[in-house]
Amino acid sequence: MSYLKAILLSAVVALAIIFMVQNMEALSHPLAIRLNLLFVQFESSAYATYLVILLAFFAGLLAASLLGLVERYRLRREIRGLHKEISGLNQELSSLRNLPITGEPVSQAENRHLPEAEEQAL
Repeated sequence: MSYLKAILLSAVVALAIIFMVQNMEALSHPLAIRLNLLFVQFESSAYATYLVILLAFFAGLLAASLLGLVERYRLRREIRGLHKEISGLNQELSSLRNLPITGEPVSQAENRHLPEAEEQAL
């Protein structure tokens, strides 16, 4: 599976390089980013189009990485809580298994929770 991922990633990188080389003239045109709001007006200096594309790509990569880290932390915390719950349940099961067996009859209150087939067997 890791070989398949490596091959797929290599193909995507190769296609990106081919795209950049074949469109170098179009991607070299200057591009200025403008923001006009009611209270703020901003215009950046002109940069080559490929630099703006790379900046947007890396900004998206950073945002996705941060979201992934937050999700990973949340899942790790949830797993830790589930492991604690499993430990508690295993201890409870262990203590129930080690209860002594007595010859006392089952009380009527306990009989209400048993199915009819088991009641007849008692």
